[in-house]
Amino acid sequence: MDGYYIWTVGCQMNKADSERLESALGQMGLAPRPSPKEADVIVLNSCVVRQSAEDRVVGMMTSLKPLKQRNQDKVVALMGCMVGPKTDDLEKRFPYVDVFMQPQQYQPLIDLLGERMDIDTEGCIGPLVARPDVATYIPIIHGCDKFCTFCIIPYRRGREVSRPVAEIVREAEMLVERGVKEVTLLGQNVDSYGHDLPDEHDLGDLLTAVNDVSRA
Repeated sequence: MDGYYIWTVGCQMNKADSERLESALGQMGLAPRPSPKEADVIVLNSCVVRQSAEDRVVGMMTSLKPLKQRNQDKVVALMGCMVGPKTDDLEKRFPYVDVFMQPQQYQPLIDLLGERMDIDTEGCIGPLVARPDVATYIPIIHGCDKFCTFCIIPYRRGREVSRPVAEIVREAEMLVERGVKEVTLLGQNVDSYGHDLPDEHDLGDLLTAVNDVSRA
């Protein structure tokens, strides 16, 4: 295995998740490929906030079936908001998919590839960060506690969990060292940042800390 293809649908949070998965795959020695046909590992990062987005994912998943049938060694993975805690229905619907991953849960795919490639993933994979670019994203809080009647996010991404300030600052520093000039802080509900942290930091504290990161 030497190449991967990731197809992302939906919001900036999904884009950030895909970039972190790319970081893991790159550390395992895999390189991006321009199309599913040329990739050994194919990942679809799904969104179900709108029916049109879900329909696009289903269409793409269906188109991958012939590729998998022709080459059983290809790894096909579905991640993102389409994947809930239980995957029985998805497994029946898409039996040719090798692994299903809920949002931010990359380990099932990493473990599978580690076994197939005979790689010690604990030893070769370090921090997962966004792709170095002029502008990129840093998720600061995952999930949502609002449970709006029209929204599936709390049931797919879970309850709100804030990342520690020091962890976010360190990621920003790493990105600046790699040439990033602009960082967008992401979350389903960024105003809630910090309410679950033991040291009572809030969004203002985080913005002050990130603002102090030295610019390249």
